[in-house]
Amino acid sequence: MAGRSSLSVEQRAAAIGLFDDGWADRAVATRLGVSRPAVARLYGRWRVRGGAALVSKPSRRVFTVEFKLEVVRRFLAGETKTDLACEFDLSSPKLIETW
Repeated sequence: MAGRSSLSVEQRAAAIGLFDDGWADRAVATRLGVSRPAVARLYGRWRVRGGAALVSKPSRRVFTVEFKLEVVRRFLAGETKTDLACEFDLSSPKLIETW
């Protein structure tokens, strides 16, 4: 996992455990006393990758403009970010917002 996170390794592991137990991002942030946006980003990755959300990828993927436009068009047409992230094996649903 990238060193950019405001959550420690222990906090991320605890959050993943709570997600696995059925907790949502807001409840986990409150329980751990940490930033909700940081937990929400982790929650999005967990919804796509499960426990593998803690594993960092060896390199960043590069996407063409056409690929990004197709994903964004489908999102704007009503498909969810999480479903699209799963279908296209994206690292996080947040990536679609960025595009």
